[in-house]
Amino acid sequence: MFDTREPLTGKPPQPRTPTPATPRPLKAGTQTWQRTFRGAANGVTFQLRIIRQPNGHLTARYQATPGQSSGWHLEGQLRDDNTFTLKGTQNNAEFQGKISPDGKTVTSSFTNQTLSGGFQAPNLTLSAIPVALPPTRTPAPGAIQTPSAANTETETQTSHIDRSKVSQNIITTLNSSNYIPKTMSKKDRHEVFFNIVKSFRSLGVPHPELIAAQWATESGWGRSHSGKNNVFGIKEFDPSKPRTFAKTKEWDPKLKRLVDKMEPFADYKDYADAFIARANFTIDNPRYAKAGYFEAKNLREAAYAIDRAGYANTGKPGTYAESLIAIMRGCGIDVEKEASVAATIPQTHTPEGGIQSTQASTPPDQLDKLISLKSYKKIYTIKEINLARSLIVKIQDNKMRGDLFEVLQSKIPYRNQRNNQSIGLQSDRWSYKGRDGETHWVVYTGKPIGDIMCNLTSLTMVLETLGIENPSDGQYEDFLENVRRKNSLPPRTTEGGWAGVARQLKASKVMRKDQFRGDYNEWKDEILPYLRNGNGVMMSLNGHIIRLQSITNNGITVDDPYGRLPSLLNYTPSNVTGSYNGNLNGRNKETGIGEDTVFPWSQVSKFTFHWIAAFERK
Repeated sequence: MFDTREPLTGKPPQPRTPTPATPRPLKAGTQTWQRTFRGAANGVTFQLRIIRQPNGHLTARYQATPGQSSGWHLEGQLRDDNTFTLKGTQNNAEFQGKISPDGKTVTSSFTNQTLSGGFQAPNLTLSAIPVALPPTRTPAPGAIQTPSAANTETETQTSHIDRSKVSQNIITTLNSSNYIPKTMSKKDRHEVFFNIVKSFRSLGVPHPELIAAQWATESGWGRSHSGKNNVFGIKEFDPSKPRTFAKTKEWDPKLKRLVDKMEPFADYKDYADAFIARANFTIDNPRYAKAGYFEAKNLREAAYAIDRAGYANTGKPGTYAESLIAIMRGCGIDVEKEASVAATIPQTHTPEGGIQSTQASTPPDQLDKLISLKSYKKIYTIKEINLARSLIVKIQDNKMRGDLFEVLQSKIPYRNQRNNQSIGLQSDRWSYKGRDGETHWVVYTGKPIGDIMCNLTSLTMVLETLGIENPSDGQYEDFLENVRRKNSLPPRTTEGGWAGVARQLKASKVMRKDQFRGDYNEWKDEILPYLRNGNGVMMSLNGHIIRLQSITNNGITVDDPYGRLPSLLNYTPSNVTGSYNGNLNGRNKETGIGEDTVFPWSQVSKFTFHWIAAFERK
């Protein structure tokens, strides 16, 4: 042991004033970039995203796997010898290391003091994943704030995606993203959606869920193109490049309204080219960096950033963002969750120490995690619904409980009334007044009555929302019709009929609002609480009954068992079938195009619903 006592004799040594080391200057310049690095040490895999500002200031975010968080924020400095220090603003983490001259490698130490003790990784090597932030430049005055291939920077960026370097599997996946809603179910649409997400995540592109939502919005889930294979509405102002002039609506600031315009839209060789162009679009156009798109902490912030940058010229700030948010939420995505730095397919370490790529499954949403699912699942089985409900009701936080019940509403199986097998009785006939002014009768006696079973089919979805399982081996709605007949209940078209059937299945009506009409605030105050309480809700258009799934800033989402109603404002009770303009479900499959129908507030606020009813489980 060292003797720390002062010597008894002799002149004590005079302390020398140490000369403080001169701190190295920050690495200044004109560059702004973003890179994501990955590496492992001491059994932990790190992903570190660094954003470098021109003055040498660094902001960063890291994720450690295994770990308890989706990421932690860091602030630091890059010095002129490429050394850096990053310190956590949310925890005690600290990185100290050096970036290689080519920007492809980081060598660093890592320390963090946690509640369970200190953790150190003194020798950490991280390799770059090609994700970068474009140079921040101020757009020229009067620059058009709409997607344009002409409004791009010509300097090569390290993050710019080169198709020749994209795997053929990803090219094939992107080229298959051309589905049409009329021919695909919700499950199919969401499968395409998440294939797009996986593809962009494997390329290291920020906010892949938002890009998939833009695909759904701009192309109607792959149905329409503004130019050849152009599913993102990107314009092309360079006359030397392939383009198509098409009609579009844009905000006119002088007239202060949307006007019809003919605009040039880019043509692409195939869908893959269009998707890659969209990925490069926000990278190459500095206005997105300036709007905070790359630094967004979650998908909601990213959606509003892309709205601020002017991707869609609607004239109403926030409208485009909310439409994207509605689609992502409809796919079960938690848009409030802090973005993870994970941007590529994860790697697993083999026992021999080698690295093996594995195909990443779609990350589970907050409800999937609650019931211990390892990947995202859009449609739940009745057992999963009951498990989810049993866990949600135990949550003490009212907001969290309501949020999870809203997510659950989107995971209820869809039911198609037109493939029901029930056969009509003598009483299954109804009359209507034709255009000729005469009364006409439609008789279903001895025929399948699926076309007039919207009531019990919507009730089926309500009962499954409550976790009430189909007791029979046949279709649930056919079983309900048998319950009605067996118990001599009133006609299914009356409350005595559908509410009476619900009581037989141990569900009771807790709310009914007649002649309901309102804007978003009224729906939010009077109807949304029932969805957030886990109730099943169905409503009448007066002549037709549908199930309510969600209420958002964008509008209401419903599951319509008959088909896809093009517009609430064109609905006619005296001619229900004609109101659908041919967009009817098929008779042979449970899937249908009436699933996830969205009615915007411009329609909902002007439409009077005959009644809205909510149910709870007894």
